Amino acid sequence: MTTRIAVAGFVQETLARSPFLTDESMIQVRRGQELYGTTNYRGTVGALDRLGEDADVETVPLLFARSLSGGSVRRDVYEAIKAETVELLRGAGPLDGLVLLNHGALEVDGFDVHGDTDFTLAVREAVGPGVPIGVPFDMHGQLTPEMLAELQAVTVLRTAPHRDQYEAGYRVADQVVRAVKGETRPTRAYAHLPMFIPGEKCMTAYSPARELWGSLPSYDARPGVIEANILLGFGWNDRPWVGTQAVIVTDDDEQLARDIAAEIARDVWARRHEFVLRMENMELDEGLSAAAEAAERPTYVTDSGDNVSAGAGGDLTVVLQHVLDHPELDDVVVAGILAPRTVRACREAGIGATVRVELGAEHLDGSGPRRVVEAVVEDAGDEIVIPNPVAESSTPTRSEGAWVRLRIGSALVTMHAVRLYIGQPGMLEAMGIDPVAHAVYVLKFGYLLPQLEDVAARFILLRSPGPSAVDFGTLAWERIARPAIPMDRDATWDESTAVRSFPSSTG
Repeated sequence: MTTRIAVAGFVQETLARSPFLTDESMIQVRRGQELYGTTNYRGTVGALDRLGEDADVETVPLLFARSLSGGSVRRDVYEAIKAETVELLRGAGPLDGLVLLNHGALEVDGFDVHGDTDFTLAVREAVGPGVPIGVPFDMHGQLTPEMLAELQAVTVLRTAPHRDQYEAGYRVADQVVRAVKGETRPTRAYAHLPMFIPGEKCMTAYSPARELWGSLPSYDARPGVIEANILLGFGWNDRPWVGTQAVIVTDDDEQLARDIAAEIARDVWARRHEFVLRMENMELDEGLSAAAEAAERPTYVTDSGDNVSAGAGGDLTVVLQHVLDHPELDDVVVAGILAPRTVRACREAGIGATVRVELGAEHLDGSGPRRVVEAVVEDAGDEIVIPNPVAESSTPTRSEGAWVRLRIGSALVTMHAVRLYIGQPGMLEAMGIDPVAHAVYVLKFGYLLPQLEDVAARFILLRSPGPSAVDFGTLAWERIARPAIPMDRDATWDESTAVRSFPSSTG
């Protein structure tokens, strides 16, 4: 008898503090067989590969929407994607299971509910009760009790920077297949901690994340455990459901799930004050001076306050303006600034032209500072095309959107008509910039993504201002429950009210 398992989802990591909304122009939607072309999103590949291993499993690919991390999703755009997904699920015929490719940190403009929870409840209604649903969460995702009540399979990334998307997608699909075939009766529990930690303070190469996330396979190996995980959560978002969470799936053993969730949560809580920046990090001007003096080439520097990979706008020119105040930075690249009006003016002026650019005039939140500079237009393009980073695919990866490469004083600067993050060396190369030949590179990240980490001789995180600032003490908090870590060092945690569980019959 053939088992039919659908694949659908909406991946978006929302920085609710970002000064813009995510609209349809920022979201890529693939439908049907197009899902097999999502080779640049490894979780999808892993899930599809696992479903394809069983001859008696029919994979039903429906819809996969994905956006860069960004501001809250515009409500009408979200509702349209949700409605289409629900319609496709209802029209797909009888389904035995669903792999729901969501991230966990989706927020919708105007909603007073967690976006991924709303999406999960909608697809549950579409497929009906008793159909196992599984989600491969990002480490920076969130769960709510309402969401976990509807999920029978849960996996979470275990590396930061993320290198295991494929494995998480594979594991969640495996859990769904086993549940559909009656091999397991998934029981779930989670424990919620009042901890708000940016990803930069939870890199799994360093303590305490190395030991905490590294211990998870030992829990997986315990009799009766299907999988144990920790969600760091998306700590920037001032929402009641945000925080750090232990989530456990067992085989028909609710007490075991509760016990392990509490055990892991206690371990995380015991080390709550150890989540600090472990990589080299400095204040803005101190870090730029250190980069200029560095013997290591290349030195990569990140503008963590305007971290596009965390959802910031990428529009701030604060760090660039400080770079221009450091004449000792005589061989520096500053890449990835969102400035559509500047891009248009420079392209109209033409290659080789000298133009006057007002830095700061395109800050999305209207903030300063501003500075007028002269820039030479060295190159321009309509898109960035690079070889696909997934080895088995020869299809190029395209980042659409006009760009210009400018010479401003001693700085080589790239500005862009659309938000994007320069996440791999090939993107620099596509704009005529050697990713290792210059002394210093400034990018709009927090921690470096893996491919950049691999080419950097030295890395310095700048504790720069902006919506993704890593110092949460500088941010406003109104909706979260207080006290909470790290804002309130003496915060407490009540285990008796923090653990929730859901028996195998739920859903």
